[in-house]
Amino acid sequence: MTVENSIVQHALTVYHDLSTATKATLAISIAFILYRLLFRHESTRRKELPAWGPIEMGLVMYLLDGARNGIVYRVYSAIRRYGGSFYGISSANQTLIGYEDVDRLFSSQMNHALSIEWHGYGLFLRFFGFPDTPTLKKKVESTFKPWHSPIERVFNNDAGATAAFERGNLPKIVSEFVSFSQEKEKMKRWELRADIKVIKQGEAVEANLSALIMDFGACFTIPPIFGHDLLDRNPHLIEDIWKFDHVVPLLFINMPTWAPFKVMKEGIEARKRLLAGVEAFSRRVTQFQRGEKVDDGADISDVSDVVLERNTALERNEWSYQERAASELLVLFASNTNTQPVLFWLILYIYSTPGLVNTLRQEVAPFITLSDSHHDKKGITAINTSGLSRECQLLKSIILETLRLAFGAVSTRFVKRPITVQDGNHNHKLYPGTFLSVPHSFFQRDPSLYPDPHKFVPDRFLETDPSSGKLVAKYGKLRPWGAGASMCRGRVFAEKELMAIGAALVTLWDISPVGGGEWTVPEMVGGPGPVKPKEEVRVVIKRRVFGGVSSSE
Repeated sequence: MTVENSIVQHALTVYHDLSTATKATLAISIAFILYRLLFRHESTRRKELPAWGPIEMGLVMYLLDGARNGIVYRVYSAIRRYGGSFYGISSANQTLIGYEDVDRLFSSQMNHALSIEWHGYGLFLRFFGFPDTPTLKKKVESTFKPWHSPIERVFNNDAGATAAFERGNLPKIVSEFVSFSQEKEKMKRWELRADIKVIKQGEAVEANLSALIMDFGACFTIPPIFGHDLLDRNPHLIEDIWKFDHVVPLLFINMPTWAPFKVMKEGIEARKRLLAGVEAFSRRVTQFQRGEKVDDGADISDVSDVVLERNTALERNEWSYQERAASELLVLFASNTNTQPVLFWLILYIYSTPGLVNTLRQEVAPFITLSDSHHDKKGITAINTSGLSRECQLLKSIILETLRLAFGAVSTRFVKRPITVQDGNHNHKLYPGTFLSVPHSFFQRDPSLYPDPHKFVPDRFLETDPSSGKLVAKYGKLRPWGAGASMCRGRVFAEKELMAIGAALVTLWDISPVGGGEWTVPEMVGGPGPVKPKEEVRVVIKRRVFGGVSSSE
């Protein structure tokens, strides 16, 4: 044991022996010291979410999830600024828990008072280390609408999302989900981190399911938006996205980048490589748009209109290539770090729930066109995504249940103008320069809303439609995409991705735990946002045999 470990172990032992009151006092004191050290330079009137806010939100959720008669809860309740559903200590940020009218509060009618614009600007500064300057503020203000319009049109519009989805050519790549090879030259990009081990050549492999599924989802998502050049030219791009994702929570609370943590060092190095790769890509896109010779003779012709329109807006407003790289990395990051972990949990829940694979195969079969070749081992030639969305209500319910268990959205708004919020018997007056944050995940494991809340129940969200008498999947009080008019801009594309990849994998592949026997669902870590598995899930993957008995049946 090292000296450092010995000291930590001794400190934990001493802490464990303290009285409850002393522990509470010590915890509050440490929190106050951290606040003073890390956040003392923050102004409550800056148009940037105070870094103390996320920590305070976590504390509130922890306190409200436990007994309400503890000393820490009583101290916190005594010092919070407002009452009712508002749990912030300072005026800079208020955490709303149990506020019934969040959708109306965050609706389009309230946009004159509440905005997401400056919250995004604050994250831009925090994640990428840009200085807060009047010039950059002006660029963001003038670019905000043309910057987001292409995203809305593609990721949050059914026709646009369908077109982008089809460019990803899921039928082809899902048929190549496993190459049955351990030679890197023969493996697909998404297999490289999965620690593939061939059990029987051409028939079965072992793999790490989380790495395989997440990288597969990324390899499907990136080319329809950015084309193939960005992914092909940056061999460590996907791995660097996940490494950068590990430090985002630390950057979110203003942890200095020089903090002596391995995860911080690796994450900042990954960010540096990502920015360099996307900056070079932005130069090539600009050269392509100008009709100039493209660096390295790169083929940029398959980049989407989203990238072209955003780059035009950024160039018109005189964004440097370094600033453009950060801007486009946000899109690259957001379109993968939320959806791909959820996709992993979706696949794990489907295959680990007895009988569910066969039930889903029957439900999705009418919307999956199979090839006639290879006799009992088939591929997919077409996927009817509209039919899946319209008719496959069990699959949709499974996705909602996965989101309930594995994803927690947070809605944050910047107060632009004075506003009074009615909260039961309370009227809260909020001032410009402050923030509201709503952690929607707080009630996702509430037994009064969801019986057996820690259990995966596939049909939990199915309800009988009174007009048709059919079972339909409904969100109810679940808010995985946030609330109000400015919900997640990628939710339509994300829903299509989860439904289609889930249906396609179930149709073509058998997945079982290594060694056979019962599945073990790993403990979840992290949050808010998507949770991660505490450890990898090692599986055996085989191609489904049609006309015979598969290993999942």
